[in-house]
Amino acid sequence: MSMLLIFLKAVTSLAFVSAGIAKQARAKPLVEQFHDFRLPLEIMLFIGILEILGAIALWFESLTVWVLSALAFLMLGALKNHIEARHPFTRMLPALALFCLCVWGALLANWLN
Repeated sequence: MSMLLIFLKAVTSLAFVSAGIAKQARAKPLVEQFHDFRLPLEIMLFIGILEILGAIALWFESLTVWVLSALAFLMLGALKNHIEARHPFTRMLPALALFCLCVWGALLANWLN
């Protein structure tokens, strides 16, 4: 496995673990964001669990491409919700950055295998 992919997986997993823990802790900005999305708190908690599990599953080499693809899909959903909620672009940046990171990582991992 290349050092670039290891670095990318480390950054991605840290970002998703942080986001998942914030959702599980019911961080006020995230609760408000999901309110803007018109989604129940239970969905936020479920997504937090998915993010944490995804961050862990990233380290199973045979799952890397699939997990990064699934996390990218999750970020597409986040971007869709931000757009529908008419959030400013700056509020969409974290989801957009994670989406790009996941796509780049999935492409790199697929290319290396």
